[in-house]
Amino acid sequence: MPDEIILLTGEREGPYLSDHLKIHAPDLRVVHVVAREALDAAFAQKAERRRLIAFTTNIVVPGRYIAACDCGAYNFHPGPPSYPGVYPESFAVWEGATRFGATAHAMIQQVDAGEIVACEWFDIDRAWGRMKVATIAFQALVRVFTALAPALARDDALLPATGERWTGRTRFKQEFEEFCAIPPDISAEEYRRRFRAFGEGPFKDLSVTLHGHRYVLETPWTEADLAREMAKP
Repeated sequence: MPDEIILLTGEREGPYLSDHLKIHAPDLRVVHVVAREALDAAFAQKAERRRLIAFTTNIVVPGRYIAACDCGAYNFHPGPPSYPGVYPESFAVWEGATRFGATAHAMIQQVDAGEIVACEWFDIDRAWGRMKVATIAFQALVRVFTALAPALARDDALLPATGERWTGRTRFKQEFEEFCAIPPDISAEEYRRRFRAFGEGPFKDLSVTLHGHRYVLETPWTEADLAREMAKP
């Protein structure tokens, strides 16, 4: 059993994932960290058999921390091997993908490139928007974590690779931001397509620049909108 698992994830996800690990190893020490400063503090402490789990985080983990994990470091990525990098659901919707998924992989210095240790795929409809794809992918990712939790909590050994390979081009934040910058003369049809792929949700990602001033577009997206999306076949 690892002496310690550092769990790098959000405020809401942390307690649930920690409890799930402890179901399988009640004496396991789980250190939940959210921010980079807390990650640095956790790795400043000594631990013999340490494992790192990153779950839907945008924090880049330094290579020296990955190397310090004798029991391995794993990233849980809400996207399939065909969409490495950021905002995979947006690019999948934009490109009209018909399959999507969730992936767990060993962490290396390169983003979303380590050996894949688990993956769940599902079909998506081309009429689905960003939020529906992201929500179903998150649910799949929780199932992937649940399936791996016993081994993560109790076994010192590295998780075996599935043999599945990364196939897509890695996406970075700059490309996402370029799609979110709406031209002032955009057609109604093109705007609807961009909104569905990059603007859905309460995130205020879309913007337009007029005469040197950038305006962030408010999107009337509510929980009810998401419920309607999820109810669609």
